[in-house]
Amino acid sequence: MDTHLPKRLIISFSLIQSIVLTLLYRSAEHEFWPGTSPVWLFSLVTFFISFPLLVSLCITKTNLKDTIKFLLPFSITLSLLGAYVGFQQEPKAFINNSSIISVFIFTALIACFKVLMYVQQYIDNKRFSYSSLVELSWQNFIVFSFSCLFIGALWGILNLGASLFAVLEINFFKELLEKDWFVIPVLNIAFGFAVFIFRKIIHTVETVSTMLQTLLNFMLPTLTVISLGFLITLPFTGLSSLWKTGSGSLLILWLQALTLFCVNAVYQYGSGHKPYSPLIHRLIFIGVALLPIYSLISAYGLWLRIEQYGLTVDRCWAILVWSVLTSFSFGYLIGIIKKRDAWLETLGSVNIAMGFIVLTLMLLVNSPVLNFQQISANSQIARLDEGKVNFEEFDYYYFGYALGRQGYLKLQTLINESKTLPKEHIAIIERMYINHKLANKNRSFTNFESLITYWPSKESVPADLVKSFYERETQYEWSIYQTKDYYLIAIDLDDDSKPEFIAIEESNELTNADMWVIEHGQWVAKYMTTSNSGKDNYIKELIKSGQIETVKPKWKNIKIGNLELKSPND
Repeated sequence: MDTHLPKRLIISFSLIQSIVLTLLYRSAEHEFWPGTSPVWLFSLVTFFISFPLLVSLCITKTNLKDTIKFLLPFSITLSLLGAYVGFQQEPKAFINNSSIISVFIFTALIACFKVLMYVQQYIDNKRFSYSSLVELSWQNFIVFSFSCLFIGALWGILNLGASLFAVLEINFFKELLEKDWFVIPVLNIAFGFAVFIFRKIIHTVETVSTMLQTLLNFMLPTLTVISLGFLITLPFTGLSSLWKTGSGSLLILWLQALTLFCVNAVYQYGSGHKPYSPLIHRLIFIGVALLPIYSLISAYGLWLRIEQYGLTVDRCWAILVWSVLTSFSFGYLIGIIKKRDAWLETLGSVNIAMGFIVLTLMLLVNSPVLNFQQISANSQIARLDEGKVNFEEFDYYYFGYALGRQGYLKLQTLINESKTLPKEHIAIIERMYINHKLANKNRSFTNFESLITYWPSKESVPADLVKSFYERETQYEWSIYQTKDYYLIAIDLDDDSKPEFIAIEESNELTNADMWVIEHGQWVAKYMTTSNSGKDNYIKELIKSGQIETVKPKWKNIKIGNLELKSPND
């Protein structure tokens, strides 16, 4: 890596990035374009984070043209995928698809590091050397990590200083740290400066890399002993105990992934680098050759879960990870079969090829090709159509809270096209998708009244009680009453021939009830404990059909003078 770095150019990229990101943040905060359009917002944010970052990590005084030539198309591709991720937030009034955003950030980061090391290697040598690629990946990872630590430390120091001045009743600095126009540029420029510094002291970076690799040298034999011990024990215990916890396949995949990672880190220099004794090398040789067995075991476990419960986002990811690990494992096995003790000669070629495959997969999971939310939604709906689950067993909440836009679209289709979907299930779906901003704007008494079911009739409930009920429900901004169904019941509970008034609030999560009584000339709500052994979460049809009755308490209360002991009748 060229130590003569263009400092001004790196800082300039950080400054431009700061200005653009500040404007994008403000557009989202104050709701003007492109902040009002998730497609454009995600696309632009992705580009102006990825491109300056990659350029800063790659650029030297001699490779500016080549750097932009290779990294610009990649950043544009990544921004297009960001646009698709933004599209998965639509309609934004009803969807908070944060999980797909987290996935995009993680996979995009992996893709960026993969592309970066390939571009750096190609610019320098016009060919790919596995040992050089590993070295570059370590350097990029350490520079990036240290730069993040630097801005974290800087942010901590700035907050410490602001807090100290605040103690002296000087709040200027504390208020300054709350301003986006200050925070975003400062942190971005600081990050660019940190990248320049850590790339400059490359020898320190190489030292840290050596320390990490030394640690991995110790971990590999340990992992190999554990994996071989597990395989030796497995015939005596059987596979059934492995699946009882529900996490057997996940643990096997983790063991396989860690083993492969350590193998690549330890033997990055090929057959000429042997840090262990012949006995330990032979042990690792056997451990690597047996890795495909883990693939077969985890494949069986995944098949069992998918056959029983269908595809979910987590299982889609498990399949993807399994496919990658299996490809690595069988690639190494083929090398062992062909080369035997010289199998390390094939390590580099397998890893370079798999690197491009991993890069492609990290991009495809953020595209329509491998949209795991869509795949999972289709799988679960297919199980419903095939009768493998009924409406009572169907997990609407998984669609609403884990499948984002795809879950929303499938549930809306289910409501519109299914002639057998129970009304209570329609209510569950409708409660999950609430336009909270619109709900706050429509907090009118007329709107609220339309949500109330009366029993035995509207005329049996005093109008001023309804008004008091409305005032309580709209007292707090966060209490969005459109997420609930309301019921007002007039029923005699003390056999005095006069009705008491019960208000019930029903949501997907719980059902609350209050008895409203007049105290000092005003309606006051008295909390009622509720029990729901039948787990009913939609009682409108039951109330309309008159399935209401009074139940005498199981135990009477005790009164000693003015002391009353209430029995646990529920």
